[in-house]
Amino acid sequence: MSAQLKVAPGQTLDERFLLLEEIGRGGMSTIFKARDLKDGDHPVVVKVPLPMFSSGLGAWSMFQQEEEIGLQLDHPFVLKFLPHATNRQRSYLVTEYVPGHTLADLLKERRPLPETEAVAIASGVCAALDHIHGNGFVHYDLKPANVMLCPDGTLRLIDFGLAHAVETTRFTFSGGPPAIGTADYVAPEQIRRKRGRTSVDIYGLGAMLYEMLTGRAPFPGDDPFRVASIRTLGDPPAPRALNPNISRQTEEIVLRALRRDPAERYPSAAAMRADLDHLEQVIVTGYCDRLLPVTRWRRWRRLARYIFVVGVLPVVTQVALFVMLWHHFAHKR
Repeated sequence: MSAQLKVAPGQTLDERFLLLEEIGRGGMSTIFKARDLKDGDHPVVVKVPLPMFSSGLGAWSMFQQEEEIGLQLDHPFVLKFLPHATNRQRSYLVTEYVPGHTLADLLKERRPLPETEAVAIASGVCAALDHIHGNGFVHYDLKPANVMLCPDGTLRLIDFGLAHAVETTRFTFSGGPPAIGTADYVAPEQIRRKRGRTSVDIYGLGAMLYEMLTGRAPFPGDDPFRVASIRTLGDPPAPRALNPNISRQTEEIVLRALRRDPAERYPSAAAMRADLDHLEQVIVTGYCDRLLPVTRWRRWRRLARYIFVVGVLPVVTQVALFVMLWHHFAHKR
């Protein structure tokens, strides 16, 4: 890899990709609009790791994995990755350039969205997920910032930096780079560090749809660790309690996608899309009346359990062991 790690508009990577302007920046990478000088001079997007990550083999491997996954996907609603030379001087990947704005940008301008608009967006994301899951991958980081809304009415699911093959996906949650996605949209099993499957993406989409319809995340808050962990203790408020204009059928879809038990969610993105596209066929079960609210008592109970397991139980175990040993040797005398 080249020692020249910093890149900026005006530079050309590998005598092929002329960087035009910076159009985005994430926790580990910078996104540039560029021109492909060797393939029709058309616009592309080049994703480059930040300098602090560029010098390590980990970043190179991460970008290579994202590119390998992206090149296996081919769907109108999934961002298209473009193959290019493997003998590049630094780690980066190239995708199609898609004009438009993200769902996150739209939600900054107006929220909540009309039900028909929110349902249509969720249906499109389901179509993308059905293709991704069908190829054996989990997106792993569904959030409004990773849904690009295009001027022609279509969308693209973007950013496969955390995507994994279904059979190898395991979750960790640490203070380092985000390993399980964004706190507002992670599934309870991710917090519990259990094996994650396609149901994780169903939950993430349910959280996005909840936000589109109500104007807020299912579990709002400023502390990402608390926001992420609190969903293991109970359910969010019913969507219609926040926006009575939502139909009961759409509320039913959202709450099914947000079930804490993965087995109770939609079995597939295709099944969820079928309900979104045909609201009249959705059976209203009244689950909204059986939601388990997150209470302070429940939070304190969990804290007390943690203190008992970590602090009290070891002491009790040691005392019991001491008593048993004392009793044993006392009888030997």
